[in-house]
Amino acid sequence: MIKKRLFISSIILFMLIALITISAGCGSQSGAGSAEPTATAVGDDYIKIELKERPFTLELALNDRQRAKGLMKRDEIAEDGGMLFVMPPVEPFPAELTFWMKDCLVPIDVIFLTAEGMITAIHEMEPPAPGTPDNDLIRYSSNEPAQFAVELRGGMASELGLEQGEVIELPFEQLLEMAE
Repeated sequence: MIKKRLFISSIILFMLIALITISAGCGSQSGAGSAEPTATAVGDDYIKIELKERPFTLELALNDRQRAKGLMKRDEIAEDGGMLFVMPPVEPFPAELTFWMKDCLVPIDVIFLTAEGMITAIHEMEPPAPGTPDNDLIRYSSNEPAQFAVELRGGMASELGLEQGEVIELPFEQLLEMAE
């Protein structure tokens, strides 16, 4: 019950801050090269965003256990689903990130983001053959320091028209405060 009240209070506080920011004329402006998403709600376990005018509900991976598990052993990823990996705001981050498809059963797109939200790399990852040894799994790199990674259903990044160098705007400060 307390957790539910805390969650509702967090959403109300987030909405009030957003309303004050917009009414004060400090809202973000989308420029050329922006992926134009809007975060609509952040909870302890998920974030709801719009990306290229499409709504997504992304699970949050905020600690080592969640980041290590990722989307392992999922039979499917909803068309509007996925995961947002938030690296802790301490050394050695931001650093170049490397992901693999250990125990993943479905294709996944990974989109690496700098601390400012710029896309550094996009990879279409195919699940490995069952039983592939860890040393033989393909590694997918952010190509430069990254603070965040978004995983979506395979093919979604291309379908949305996301490109390296675009900026995705999220409530980065709030997400970094939540990361462990």
